[in-house]
Amino acid sequence: MDKHFHLFVRNYPGLGVAAHVLTHPHIATFAPDLATARIDVAEVLRRLLKRGELQQAETHWPDLRTKKMNLTVRAVQHGRLLPVPLKLTVVTRGRGKPERGAKKASAAPRGNMHVWVPRLDVEGSLHDASDLEVYVEELVRHELYMAPLEKLHSLAYLGDETVETMSVAIKTREPVRALVPAEHKAGPYRPPPPPGLSEASRCLNEEARAGLLERAWERTAEVTMLMEAVTSTSRGSVLLVGPPSVGKTAVVHELVHRAEASGSGSPLHGLDVFSTSGGRIMAGMRYLGQWQARVQNMIEELRVRRAVLHMDSLAELLSLGGGDTGLDVARHLLPAIEGGEVTLVLEATPEDVARAERTHGAFLQALRHITVPPLSPAAARAAVFHASQRVAKSRKVRFTPESLERAAELTERFGEGPPPGGAVSLLRAATAQAASSKEVDASAVTQAFCTRTGYPRELVDSSIRLDPDALLRRFRERIVGQDEATLLLRNLIVTLKTGLADPSRPLGAFLLLGPTGVGKTESALALAEYLFGDVARLARFDMAEYAAPGSAARLVGEVGGQQGGLARRVREQPFGVVLLDEVEKADSGVHDLLLQVLGEGRLTDGTGHTVSFRNTVVLLTSNLGADSAARSLGFSGDGPRNMEAHYLGAATAFFRPELLNRLDQVVPYRALGPDIIRTLVRRTLETALSREGLTRRGVKVTFGDDLVDFLAETGFDARYGARPLKRAVEQHAVVPLAQWLASHAHTPHPHVVLRVGADRRVELAPAP
Repeated sequence: MDKHFHLFVRNYPGLGVAAHVLTHPHIATFAPDLATARIDVAEVLRRLLKRGELQQAETHWPDLRTKKMNLTVRAVQHGRLLPVPLKLTVVTRGRGKPERGAKKASAAPRGNMHVWVPRLDVEGSLHDASDLEVYVEELVRHELYMAPLEKLHSLAYLGDETVETMSVAIKTREPVRALVPAEHKAGPYRPPPPPGLSEASRCLNEEARAGLLERAWERTAEVTMLMEAVTSTSRGSVLLVGPPSVGKTAVVHELVHRAEASGSGSPLHGLDVFSTSGGRIMAGMRYLGQWQARVQNMIEELRVRRAVLHMDSLAELLSLGGGDTGLDVARHLLPAIEGGEVTLVLEATPEDVARAERTHGAFLQALRHITVPPLSPAAARAAVFHASQRVAKSRKVRFTPESLERAAELTERFGEGPPPGGAVSLLRAATAQAASSKEVDASAVTQAFCTRTGYPRELVDSSIRLDPDALLRRFRERIVGQDEATLLLRNLIVTLKTGLADPSRPLGAFLLLGPTGVGKTESALALAEYLFGDVARLARFDMAEYAAPGSAARLVGEVGGQQGGLARRVREQPFGVVLLDEVEKADSGVHDLLLQVLGEGRLTDGTGHTVSFRNTVVLLTSNLGADSAARSLGFSGDGPRNMEAHYLGAATAFFRPELLNRLDQVVPYRALGPDIIRTLVRRTLETALSREGLTRRGVKVTFGDDLVDFLAETGFDARYGARPLKRAVEQHAVVPLAQWLASHAHTPHPHVVLRVGADRRVELAPAP
């Protein structure tokens, strides 16, 4: 048997989806996509229905309709009334019936019509459906009478709003089971969670009984300390401190498992643990005082049940609420924590704690800190083994011993989270690579890792030989005339292959120095394409755009706000290449930011989260020293040692020593000589002449040295390097060729020669 609900959905492009039950707007969520939002709301509704709530409520009507309406209301700002246009979605049900004796075609529909304006959370009823627009206008203006401009701006939503139907199954056996006396049940009787907790949190005990929670292996000491803290007479709240993915949440889950398995004499017997997040607490809270009431209800219900509330992010908790009042969620909870009325278990990284000490020192002092360090290698492998058994059982596969060893090795080498979390996640991904025998071997784990990260198989598979000389030739075919740079790229990859790279820092951190247009950006593209299989893995930032004071905040994000560009890009794709172009033009605050990235391989963004750069190559480029190095083609005859000394001196004179000391190497790029320029011209021409328009027509185009010399002369500028070459090829070769093909559309010659005429213009002629 299913219970149907109407779900009001608002789509925020690039951010996510907000959804709430039309008839019960306090049941709401904000999720990355609609599917996740439906799952969140359905989970809350399922719990409410399980307790017998909402089963008799009227929550769905077949004749529900939506209508878009444009209204103009007045807002107050600085004592003035300003018109603000609003586009609202109005939801109605009930059409009414025409009056007796009226003509069927002309009668106005009369009767009871129920009206909702979900964005404003207002509703009402009217008798005459023809008055709908007027009624809604009065309803909205009454709700927003003399509202400040800021409030109306917050309601000026321009995205899509829809109403969807959601069906939730009702388990009819639950009321019968509820009548069974507690003494006849296998476990301790627990009353159903009150509405405040069920709407803003989930019960971990229920998930443990359903087999949905992981276990914490090799964490006996941490679990014991947590158990003592939450079951003591004083009922102290706890802060679990450790690196990301070290297993803090698993420690909480293990506590719940032990509580479920405990007997009547255990202090854990009957302990309920609820888990929530900042998004759940603030979901649907639109107006002043709403979230305060929800938090107060949660405090009261936790106090009555003597339950534990878990939140997986201290930084998120400290960022909730506040505003002009200064009373955020953390400060609202503080009196209850200090008085022992509620017990919280929070998670934080060391960076979160250091930042919170400056803003919420009293709140931190009210918590008992328990450190969750990374496991030792032996303990980590034991934990991977135990956790793999659970994965194998749920996925109906078998892991070979070699696959477990390979998962631990890859996550340790490439720093994909502390074990066992990263290794177990990789094993889950490897189950998709299992053969028909349902056996996951080391090869399947390696393939899953390559699919996830983009690394080439030859780089991570120790059984495949990597030829350093062939790799060097590959880079030199693409990056012409920069022997020092290509040697650097080759050495970086060989170091990664052999597992000798420092796992606590970025994969590489290099300063590329040289004139513009000599191959620095091309080097970054070549590295991204080889390491990760796609040039889209290159995240490029022009540092000239970050020259103003305070620009570093745009890279990491404002405190309490959204993520900055750099932090967001690396968080979304940690396996990639970051190119900071013309870094000498950036504000000094950006250079300070780089100290943390280059030295420790991590960055704390404006939302308080730590972003890892340990699977990222960081390249800085600069033109320092290029002007004094040469005029025109310069350095073509100087040796590598003199060139390196020159550029290193220029970098030392400009950058602070602490920044240079965090770089792996300063790489000089030489100015392009005549031979290199001609080679680049030939390559650019060959690429242009292999385009689809020629191959489809079956036209072969050839050229001689005269065209190469002409384009090298007209398309090269010592100030801009090789960048103008592509424009010269397009202008002098591609455009004339396109004109010739257009004029010979019906009878194109199969072989055409490009040559330079007497008037220094490119000509086309059929090949002899």
